[in-house]
Amino acid sequence: MHHLNNQKVVESNRTFVVPGTFREVLKESSSKTCDLMATIDSCVSSIHPEAIQKIATGLGMSFVPHKEKESEVCFINSEEVRPEFKLSFAPVDVFHYVSAMVKEQECNGISSTNDELLIPYPKDAVEFWERVKKGEENKVH
Repeated sequence: MHHLNNQKVVESNRTFVVPGTFREVLKESSSKTCDLMATIDSCVSSIHPEAIQKIATGLGMSFVPHKEKESEVCFINSEEVRPEFKLSFAPVDVFHYVSAMVKEQECNGISSTNDELLIPYPKDAVEFWERVKKGEENKVH
């Protein structure tokens, strides 16, 4: 059971838990002295593997440990590829998705305990990639 806005909230199949320390890591990661990849790995590894698997299953994609760089031969990881055609996502994408959701919750006045944050699972690939892009644009990293 989790607390949100002083109300008891039961974790459901619509949300997953992220440690409350994620919020502090986001603030610290905005400094230029931070090792971004170490921060991303630390944050994403704190999310239960079943939640990552549920995201992958819900999106119909594979979770890969590292995002492959775009090459001249394969453009599947290009930003120009429509979300519904992407085949995989990486820790950096999960980091940006969660970052965007945390920022959105803060903007909407939703608070949670310091111990954990409830993050909604993405409804579909389009929503996931839109939030990933917002997380990148928010410069929370």
